[in-house]
Amino acid sequence: MLHIYGSSLSSPTNKVRYTANYLQIPHEYHPVNLGAGEHRKPEFLKINPIGKIPAIDDDGFKLAESNAIIRYLADKHQSPLYPRDLQQRALVDQWIDYASVHVMVALGKIMYNTYFYKFGGAALDERSLQDGKHFIGICLPIVEQQLSQSTYIAGEKISLADLVMLAALDVSETVNIDLSVYPHIVAWRKKLMSEKFYTDCHESYTVAFNKIMAARAQKVST
Repeated sequence: MLHIYGSSLSSPTNKVRYTANYLQIPHEYHPVNLGAGEHRKPEFLKINPIGKIPAIDDDGFKLAESNAIIRYLADKHQSPLYPRDLQQRALVDQWIDYASVHVMVALGKIMYNTYFYKFGGAALDERSLQDGKHFIGICLPIVEQQLSQSTYIAGEKISLADLVMLAALDVSETVNIDLSVYPHIVAWRKKLMSEKFYTDCHESYTVAFNKIMAARAQKVST
């Protein structure tokens, strides 16, 4: 049995969950409460000594780092999500890296300095916030251009690149990034967010985020 450990507010966790759902892999999802420090407890460190999410335990095989995990799952199940053809795979890898290193990092800076910094008692980093907004303004037109030329991120077939980009963009509404000026991104995203692999995780990231924040506020007030 595959066990996935993570947080529903974590885009890297969600890309792993989307992949497992898309591949229809029977699995159990285990939420890790970062605020309570569960990722630093001995039982979790046995799964991932780095103490970060996501991580998996696949019948005793333990693996961390979200991109490594999704590649492993797709390869294990011989899925076309991760093509065997060398050049097709290279294109998928290119867009996985672009989504992870550029889009997700930029949005992560915005998300952290809008909400998450408060949870750990850190100070808002205005420079980091503005960097995130600057770089996402550079990234999104590139993604829009790509989707104006192909049905999916890396070509005419859905791939891991789409699941990674989808997870990266999940926080857009939460941090008030207006995607309406990118019609190809909006149409591509709407289609994928209606599919079962996504809805089995949540209606949307924003809905999940609001529910968790409401529960957190209620717990604090009581």
